[in-house]
Amino acid sequence: MRFGALSYLYLIWLVPALIVLSLYSFGRKRKTLAAFMNLGLAPQLLPHMSRMRPWLKAGCLIGAVACLIFALMQPQWGRRWQDVPQRGRDMMILLDVSRSMLVEDIAPNRLERAKSDIKDLVQILHREGGHRIGLVAFAGRASLQCPLTLDYAFFLQKLNAVGPYTAGRGGTLIGDAIRQALHAFGTLTHNYKDIILITDGEDHESFPLEAAQAAAEQDISIYTIGIGDPETGSRIPVQNDQGERTYVRYDGREVQSRMQENLLLQIAERTGGAYVPAGVRAIELDRIYTDYIAPKARRHLDIAARERYVHRFQWFILAALLLLGMDICLQEGNFNASPRIQEDA
Repeated sequence: MRFGALSYLYLIWLVPALIVLSLYSFGRKRKTLAAFMNLGLAPQLLPHMSRMRPWLKAGCLIGAVACLIFALMQPQWGRRWQDVPQRGRDMMILLDVSRSMLVEDIAPNRLERAKSDIKDLVQILHREGGHRIGLVAFAGRASLQCPLTLDYAFFLQKLNAVGPYTAGRGGTLIGDAIRQALHAFGTLTHNYKDIILITDGEDHESFPLEAAQAAAEQDISIYTIGIGDPETGSRIPVQNDQGERTYVRYDGREVQSRMQENLLLQIAERTGGAYVPAGVRAIELDRIYTDYIAPKARRHLDIAARERYVHRFQWFILAALLLLGMDICLQEGNFNASPRIQEDA
């Protein structure tokens, strides 16, 4: 058995709360009754009152609440195969792996934060199915790490492997990354392709706006996410030959890396995408996908057979209704019966 909505588990506290309330209520009734008569004479004085029915009524109510909670948690067991039409878009993730992405102005650093948020996006795409996703890592050159694929496990394997030395050379060439993504898309149908660019915005004369214009001509939107502190900036940590931690220096001074917003904004505007200044906060790629990409048209693919768990919540709703019906029908006593009057002979 598994549950489709385990978040409702917190409601289970209602069951012990109702048990405690019922015990308190029975105790109060017993105490009130004891104030008027000897409890040992109650069966003779109140023969129409049942001692078991109040407990049965309380049990029915508590059982009904427990069943409704289980129904909300969507219990599932058993599996069946179901034909599911595959519909989705093609997305290329362009991830900056230059040394400036090692800056720690967002924990643990810009690169690891970006990789973590990309994994959150992959979870959503996996649940929906039908979307193909690819990965381009870039720094001083752009490298296709994962072609468009429906194999999300393979994509995550490639994502985990990328780092500052994946792209081979230092620097940041955003334009080359965009052109590499356009080449990876190939001659696929237009209108179903998106690029998500994650970078701190630095570029070394790679003509990114010209590359963005080429994407716009193919109806490809680019969603740019700027990561890093745009105000004060931070030092870029590296290790020297002795393995000691130091910082990148230029002309004898430590380099301060700041997130550059203007270029990312222009790229997004030119392609009809959106610019998201994540800064030193979580990127929230799942929200960006939901707001900007999910509402767009999707390409129809082949129908795929998918194994699904069978929902069983309806049985718990039926049980709850039966228990509530029993609770309504049960009376605490037999009020049609009257005590027998014995006449003296």
